[in-house]
Amino acid sequence: MKAAILSNIVVDDIVSRDLKSSQSLGGPAAYCGITARKFGFDTTLFTHFGNDLDHEYLEYLKNQGISFNHLQPSNLPTTRFVLKNFETDRELTLQSKCNPIDIEEIKNVKANCWIISPVFDEVPLDILQYLVSSRQEKQFVMLDPQGYTRTVDSVGRVSMRKQMGIPIHKVNGIKLDSQEISCFTNGLQGMEGMKKIRSFYEIDYVLYTQDQVIHLLEEGKHYWINISKHESPDSTGLGDIIASSFACTIVKEKDSVWAFCFAAGALAAALQTREIGIRKIPSKSAIEQNASYYYNTMNFEIIES
Repeated sequence: MKAAILSNIVVDDIVSRDLKSSQSLGGPAAYCGITARKFGFDTTLFTHFGNDLDHEYLEYLKNQGISFNHLQPSNLPTTRFVLKNFETDRELTLQSKCNPIDIEEIKNVKANCWIISPVFDEVPLDILQYLVSSRQEKQFVMLDPQGYTRTVDSVGRVSMRKQMGIPIHKVNGIKLDSQEISCFTNGLQGMEGMKKIRSFYEIDYVLYTQDQVIHLLEEGKHYWINISKHESPDSTGLGDIIASSFACTIVKEKDSVWAFCFAAGALAAALQTREIGIRKIPSKSAIEQNASYYYNTMNFEIIES
């Protein structure tokens, strides 16, 4: 099976809570890509990067079995962020950004699983609309809209838009955190926010992370799993690991509940590593072990549409 991931490669300068600094390959291109490979997918990145990208990072991704739509560097620098982790929050600063992906790059590409996860506007909306309108029966389109909801100030500090509306209709699945769901629903949270996202945008599966709880809403059914708190030094990439695990499992197994358990299992396994950057991407065996546990302990309710 084939997975296609649309997101620019990122280099993260991560400052941990104890003020130690480290550099890591990052972004959904790395987190989603490596996770998809762990699920056995033939994985291609549709991405851009500059001449400034360390050659070792490209070799690392290649050694993971990941392929690229092209390997010609851009004239623009690689997308870079500075991430400062605090006790309950983090500060994100955009240092540079590479050029956007062109729709011609993805036309006539065949994939079972499409993961669209821009970090900052590099996936134009015409690509999203094209993938939805041209989607075939056995293709699954997963969206993490984080890059659409971000804005920066004059010094590059990233913040969330308070409200926005973009054509994200009819993707198969979407992964949102509390700020993102508020942005798309004019301030709604919890069940009301998930129901609004699902009905208004006509999305089959809504994944929603809220503190230590991960939710799944599908037609008439709400599942949720409580994740034990782990003192992890870095939360970067957790949403990408969730989205990729869910999308890959549902494509392989055709079972949304099992896919949800794998998403929660991947989140817990990543936190349990207590690692920084891409070193936190867990093994398939650790994900499976957690998923089996959560399958027997998750919460469930029937809801009205």
